[in-house]
Amino acid sequence: MAEDESERPFQVLLGEDAVQDLTRLRDAAAAEAQQYPDDKSPAHNANRRLFKNTLRELEDLETGASKGHHVLGEHRGLGDGRDIVVSKVEDGTGPPSHRLTFREIPGRNAGGTDARDVIAVGHRHGNNNVYQRTAERLGRAPDQRLPQLDRFGAAQVGSGGKAHQRHPVLDANRAIAHAFDGQKPLTGARPLSETAFGSRSSAPTSKQAGKQSGHQTNPQRGE
Repeated sequence: MAEDESERPFQVLLGEDAVQDLTRLRDAAAAEAQQYPDDKSPAHNANRRLFKNTLRELEDLETGASKGHHVLGEHRGLGDGRDIVVSKVEDGTGPPSHRLTFREIPGRNAGGTDARDVIAVGHRHGNNNVYQRTAERLGRAPDQRLPQLDRFGAAQVGSGGKAHQRHPVLDANRAIAHAFDGQKPLTGARPLSETAFGSRSSAPTSKQAGKQSGHQTNPQRGE
């Protein structure tokens, strides 16, 4: 974490649902550390690496080192996500399988500091995947187009676009969001620093392991 929190250009906000997502990742990592304390092979270190990389992405969103990876856009069955930004998170076993979704929030609607309001963290595939959770938590119907999001435009660079193609879209998305009074954090969202996930040191080691994850996602599809 940065030494001076006041120098961070963004605050990361987490709602209770996002905290639960992170708790599941932490518990899975702790269980893995307990089962394979000295095994650093990708297959037996995937949950720990996933949790560590998720914490790193949260920190990078807060410091501005990350803009996210791409704008979600509008997809039938996944809801209108033209204001949603997606970060990819990998577990070391192959292409990134998990996603973190967030919205850019103007400082005037987030206590004075521009914010990244994290909506969901989870697998990109399967039932109850991260995109389905995102739409549900925002109260958006899977096949409904939201007129208020027309300001974000329709054409977006997909997740496979190169950085020099995606970054201008992300910058434009942030500028539009910051000019939109309708962009407000989810009710109950609180700063990352006020949760148990405000430091990478919260990543479990074999000595810290203990909890077993009480929930497993069953992923389906996504971007």
